[in-house]
Amino acid sequence: MLSYQGAILEKLIIHFVGNPSNEEALQLAAQPIDIRDEHHELLTRFLMHAFKTEGFYHFNPSGNTVYDACKSIFENPDSLAEASTQIAQHLYDVSTHPKILPGDLFVARLSQVNLHNELHDAIVILKAETEDDFMQVEWEGATSDAVLSKGYRLDRVDKACLVFSCDSLEGYKVLVVDKTNGNAAEAQYWTDAFLELEAAEDSYHFTQQYMNLTKQFVREQLPEEFQVIPSEQIAMLNRGSKFFKENERFQMNEFAEQVMQAPEVAESFRKFAESNIEAQDDHSITEAFDINQQAVKKHLGMFRSVLKLDKNFHIYIHGNRNMIERGFDDEKNLNYYKVYFSNESTN
Repeated sequence: MLSYQGAILEKLIIHFVGNPSNEEALQLAAQPIDIRDEHHELLTRFLMHAFKTEGFYHFNPSGNTVYDACKSIFENPDSLAEASTQIAQHLYDVSTHPKILPGDLFVARLSQVNLHNELHDAIVILKAETEDDFMQVEWEGATSDAVLSKGYRLDRVDKACLVFSCDSLEGYKVLVVDKTNGNAAEAQYWTDAFLELEAAEDSYHFTQQYMNLTKQFVREQLPEEFQVIPSEQIAMLNRGSKFFKENERFQMNEFAEQVMQAPEVAESFRKFAESNIEAQDDHSITEAFDINQQAVKKHLGMFRSVLKLDKNFHIYIHGNRNMIERGFDDEKNLNYYKVYFSNESTN
């Protein structure tokens, strides 16, 4: 649980970070802004509202500019201006892809942020890139005027990270927001090139990791090694989905028995998992962990059970694989599926 009710926004400084490839400037503020009392709650909500307690990361402390700057701010709050300048300069240096947008960089130090019922100091690094048009109506006596301007919506955050003061030797505990769409190169610069984060090895990470491995194995490796038809792949995905939703703990042997079923398929999955984890330099394979239901809920869509038949039909398969049969019609020279059911509905 994360709560910022009662959190205190101690200091906030704002820099502008352009894109050097597009000949845009880096503009550095000399000192933090003056936070008015009436703006404290709105600014705190803007900085904090997008973070969810799922998918924690940590810095690699060795040679990491952002980690060093955060450490300096935690140890000496008066170093915010100097340390945030280092953060802004580093972000500017890695913002070289031509599609990376310029924006204002907010660096804030907060205290009394509640994480899992413990209070911590925290640092928010937030880059606002997308401006909207706003209109304000002003009156002077009986005369009105419409004043148009641009600004950031307080309910939308493009990119941000929240660094907690705990676990400093392990690289702090970090949450990330990145609303970049797609898988293009510019989508990787915030988490990878700028923050240089590594996923924390916790139940959320392991659950997400094995859900991804299951999907990749069933859709890519399984049809290469074994003679399977799409409905059989979907049946395996359904068994995987059921396992993650209904069990509190992952055990490799139990998972293989219930989901992969055939011993040769289970052994192939184990080898597939080992090779992929090693290739990603994602530490050693973990064969037992508590299943995190937040991760299951967020990533269950990857197990979507849709059988696509040419451009004519989509069959959603959710349950018993034995209720659907595949065949071939010699007269029409086409494949077919036969589906058994008790009731039907147009809803």
